[in-house]
Amino acid sequence: MFLSNGGLLNPFQSGFRSGHSTTTALLKVTEDIRCAMEDRRVTVLVLVDFSNAFNAVDHDLLLAVLRSHKISDPAVSWFSSYLRGRQQAIHCGPSDISDWADLSAGVPQGGILSPLLFSTFINLVTSNLLCSYHLYADDLQIYNQVKLDDLDAGIAGINSDLEEILRWSRSFGISVNPSKCQAIIVGGSRLLSGLDYAAVPPVKFDGRVVPFSATVNDLGLIIDQNLSWDQQLDKVSRKVYASLHSLLRLKKFLPQHTKLALVNSLLLPILDYADVCYLDLTEALLNKLERLLNTCIRFVFGLRKYDHVSQYRAQLKWLPIRDRRNLRILCLLFSILHEPNTPPYLKSMFQFLSDTHTRDLRSSHNSILALPSFHSGFMSDSFAVTAVRLWNDLPDSIRKAPSRNVFKRLTRTHYLSKIVS
Repeated sequence: MFLSNGGLLNPFQSGFRSGHSTTTALLKVTEDIRCAMEDRRVTVLVLVDFSNAFNAVDHDLLLAVLRSHKISDPAVSWFSSYLRGRQQAIHCGPSDISDWADLSAGVPQGGILSPLLFSTFINLVTSNLLCSYHLYADDLQIYNQVKLDDLDAGIAGINSDLEEILRWSRSFGISVNPSKCQAIIVGGSRLLSGLDYAAVPPVKFDGRVVPFSATVNDLGLIIDQNLSWDQQLDKVSRKVYASLHSLLRLKKFLPQHTKLALVNSLLLPILDYADVCYLDLTEALLNKLERLLNTCIRFVFGLRKYDHVSQYRAQLKWLPIRDRRNLRILCLLFSILHEPNTPPYLKSMFQFLSDTHTRDLRSSHNSILALPSFHSGFMSDSFAVTAVRLWNDLPDSIRKAPSRNVFKRLTRTHYLSKIVS
């Protein structure tokens, strides 16, 4: 709390922080990419890989960082005793164990304080970066957004920041792994159609070329050159069916409530992960998600492949995939608007209409959000625009719900009632 309230944690560090997640980190980056595409710019995105960073944190340097944050000497001494004096050994067999060795670096794995200490340390890597960036724990992504004519300069800016990251990592004892770094140029399909990759300067990191890829895996989300989602949906489909294949062998032995619990805990999280980042799905891709959801329903009720599922979905009080995704969009938006720990980088996307007018509005308009301006399809299906449209379409009584749980319940009931009617 002290570090957060004091502004000592990087605002673009989303790891190990309440209200932050990989999804909020990805949402920030994908919304930035959409804004660039709206402005006919391209995004040069590089995902930086650090090697075993948690175990490489230098204790003396970490304690110096804590002192720089005005933490008292007695508290720093306590942290010193927390970090030092640890040992480890390796089990080589049922009864064989190696000699114990002192640990001179790293934060204790599984410790409550360890994530905060690591974040305080790794945040320094961004101190001198000039490009945009985002951190999730030790996953660093840097990106530069430029007009296509300025692509050479944009890549030069990326390379300059990569040199700065390399200097920092050597000074602070953290190893980088250029062979596992990923790079991609993202932009509108028309804009990139004329790009000659052979003439594009390379991204270089620690003397090695990081080749441009057609897709990158960013915190579990597949991003391609045009921010289309076919490969992401292919990945989701493969993971759902692979998990379901394992469960099908047990379906005859499991009661219905157990199968439902397994679907809720193992399959639906795959469908839902980072879904707010890709709202611009084609009808074909939405139907693909709907089929996956229906497959889950058939598993729960032991139905055959082509059995209709509508009545069973109603029995579970599940929403069709489009409404399910809309509900998740709205629940995240409610958190952004009303919960103090949600990221400022998302809060800044939204503004109540009453805050943009000097004259008084009707009380029913107090909960209406201002629609962000846009002039192309790149932003019309963005989270910022879609969430506002869905929010403003809700009844005022739902928008003014006193808590997220109440809001979620009322919104779900609202969507279910529309299906029945």
